[in-house]
Order: sequence, then C-alpha cells, then structure tokens
Amino acid sequence: MRENPRKRQIVEAAARAIAQKGYADASIKDIAAEAGLAAPGLIHYYFKTKEEILREVVLQNHRLHQEDFGALFAGPSDLFSENDSSQTEELTEHRPEWYKLRYELFAQGLRNPELSSEVAELLQIGREGISNVLDATLYGLEEEQLEALSAVLLSCFDGLALQKLLQPELDLERAYGLLESLILGRFSSTE
Repeated sequence: MRENPRKRQIVEAAARAIAQKGYADASIKDIAAEAGLAAPGLIHYYFKTKEEILREVVLQNHRLHQEDFGALFAGPSDLFSENDSSQTEELTEHRPEWYKLRYELFAQGLRNPELSSEVAELLQIGREGISNVLDATLYGLEEEQLEALSAVLLSCFDGLALQKLLQPELDLERAYGLLESLILGRFSSTE
C-alpha cells in the first residue's frame, strides 16, 4: 500500500512539534503550522484525534529506529568502535529532536496504556541490536547475561544522550571508552 504524502507530511510535522513542545503542549494548530497547512482543520481529514497522530508518530519513530540503530548495531563489529560512537554522538548533536521525541514517546508510553506496548517495542529493537553486537563481540555470554547487558547498555546510551542534550560539553567518547573498558574487564572478547 502506498503512503499518502500529505499524511506523512503531517506525521513528520507532528514529530517535530512534539519534540519541540512536548505532546501536551503541541496543538493541532502547531502541527498544521509546522506542516505548512493553511487550515488546521485539514489535519482532521487524515486523523480524527491528536492521539491518532501520536500513534502514527510512534510507528514512524519505530521504523526510523530500526533503520538508524539497525545499521548502527548490525552484524559483528567492535564493541564500541569509533564509528559506532561517532554515529551515536552525531545523532545526539545533529539530530537532537530525534532524542527529544524519543524521550517524549517514553513519557507518553508510561502515561498511555494503549501506547505502552508500541513504545516498549522501540526499546526491544534497541536491545536486540545491542545484543547482536555483544553476541558477536564477547565470548561465552549466556542468554540471560546477554539480555541483561543489552538492557544496561541501552539505558546507558539513552542516559548519556540525555546528558549530552542537557550538557553539550559532556565528553561522550570518554564515557563510551570507560563503559567499554568496564565490559571488557568483566567479559572475554572474541578477538
């Protein structure tokens, strides 16, 4: 099925508005203005409610997360190769709205039971990507250890990105280096 370009335009505008203002403060009028629509009522032709728009934003973010982090964590690589940390730092510095939207979606997933499973799936994709790298990089991890370490690392990545947004002077490369040395000090590398 082909995606409607106007609907996609509205969803992308909603993502930007929600990242800037938060879901509660981003109005239909704000979304319409961000989409370049002359009349906010045009949005209701495509979406009945603001919550329906949010659901589409979550789905779009899900696809983007799979693309961005799927590529970042796909296949065997060094645990925190220079390329991986520079890509994560680039997302934080050059696409801060992506992380701001991510954090807003986390908050909405906590508040709205109908969105919680979709937002939880975003986290699952991240853990699976990290798990693939760990499985290819570290030797002898049991499944439970792999799952637990993936969850810890995802929380570290999200937490470090949040700190970088709030404190741009934070040295992510140094933090990633320390994290890598802690992990390699505890687990054996496949190399």
